[in-house]
Order: sequence, then C-alpha cells, then structure tokens
Amino acid sequence: MSSVAPRPGADLLARAWPPAVLATGLVVVWEVAVRVGDVPAFILPAPSQVVSAAVGLAPLLEDHVTTTMTEALLGLVLGVLAGSALALAAAASPWLDRALLPLLTLTQTVPTVVLAPLMVLWGGVGLAPKVVLVALTVFFPVLVAAAGAMRDAEGELGDVLRGLGGTRRQVLLLVRAPAALPGALSGLRLAATYAVGAAVVSEYLAGTSGLGVLIQRARKGYDVDRIFVAVALVALLTALLFVIVDAASRAALPWQRREPGTHLLARRPA
Repeated sequence: MSSVAPRPGADLLARAWPPAVLATGLVVVWEVAVRVGDVPAFILPAPSQVVSAAVGLAPLLEDHVTTTMTEALLGLVLGVLAGSALALAAAASPWLDRALLPLLTLTQTVPTVVLAPLMVLWGGVGLAPKVVLVALTVFFPVLVAAAGAMRDAEGELGDVLRGLGGTRRQVLLLVRAPAALPGALSGLRLAATYAVGAAVVSEYLAGTSGLGVLIQRARKGYDVDRIFVAVALVALLTALLFVIVDAASRAALPWQRREPGTHLLARRPA
C-alpha cells in the first residue's frame, strides 16, 4: 500500500497545534493564579491586564516598534556584510585565518552591552551607535558559520579546478564560497535571533525611542504590565525577523528542500 505524503498545510498545522495548546494552557493558569492569589499588578499582572495595557499603548507602539526594527534590520545587514567579508578574507589568506579568528573569538568574552557606553560617548544617542552595537552582536555567528563552511567546503571540486589550472582565487570564488552558502545562511538565521534583542538593549542604555526606552520608562513607573507588552513585542518581532530570514535563505537555496517535520525543533522520530 502506497503512503500519501501529507500536505504542507496539514503538516504545518500538526506542528503548530501542540505549542499553541500548551501556550494557551499556560496563559489560563497564569490568569487564574494571579486572580486567585490576589497578586498585585506591580508584581505580576494577569494576562488580561497585559492585553488592556497593550490596547492603551497602541497609539505609541508604532513609533517604538519602527525604531527598534530599523535598528535591528540595519544592524543585521551591517553585521552580515562584515562577517561575510571577514570570512571571505580569512578563507583567502590562511595566515589571516590563523591570526584573526582567535582574536575575534577572544573579543566575544566581552559582553556587547559593556561596549554600549563607549558607543554612546563616540556616537551620541542617535541611530548610528545602536546600529553598530547590533552589528557587533550579530556579525560573529555569521563569521564563524561562513568561515567554517568555507574551510570545509572545498573537497573534490577544488581539486578538479586546480587540476585544470584554476588559481586559488578561482577556487575560492567558484567552489568554496558557493558551497559554503548553506552554512553561512545557518549563521544568518542564528544572527537574526539576536538582532532585535541587541537593539532593545542599546535603547535601554541610551535612546529616545524604541522598545528599550518603553521598558525603561515602564520600569521607572512600576508599570509591569507595560514591560510585559514590550517583552511580548520583542518576542514577536524576533520571530517575524527569523521567519523572514529563513524564507529568504530557502529562496536563495531552492535545491535544498526540507522534509516535512524537520524544521528546527519540530523534528519527529522516524
């Protein structure tokens, strides 16, 4: 008997309903626990209070969300370009690979948030220092993924091209860089999960608009419900950015098709 492959929509529904049910259950438990326990709103607001705060904040949220997403997208693009360029340079020069990557790895022991005061002193409280801070956060995953992929991607095709008289530069551009694209895009997906959070942290430390500023003002006023609204928006924007990057990555690699049920953590046992 031949088995019928599940439709993409049915497979998506099968993956989506378990987390949706669990999330709904947790929200219900949260609401009941707060109401029954009479927990003060300044400690833990009920979900219904968070929704009410979101409705009240709606006229202000557009500007804050626009600011945060602008910083995240620009920083992501800058970080991806910097990481890809450094990875390509390291692949072209073995000496640079041995000299540069260990130093860059060492710099990752310093939290990016520690650099924020320097960014503010050098660039003020405008857009530029926040974009740079996001770029510093996201470029390292792209660099490591792309450099590692290019280091391992040569294989037999590189030997064939060299046997035909190809130069090191031709091997790099025609074999290693294209073969490393899937690994580099995996690093891009990971970097996308950091971009919004880095933008919010930069706003939290120095900014006049954005979700980080909204959190800072809500903290000073003990408006915990507004903090939850901002946190929910950060999660939604991060998920949205990841979905966009993931879709663009799959469009860039049309020959790679995921099997149903193998996306991220939705891997089902055989």
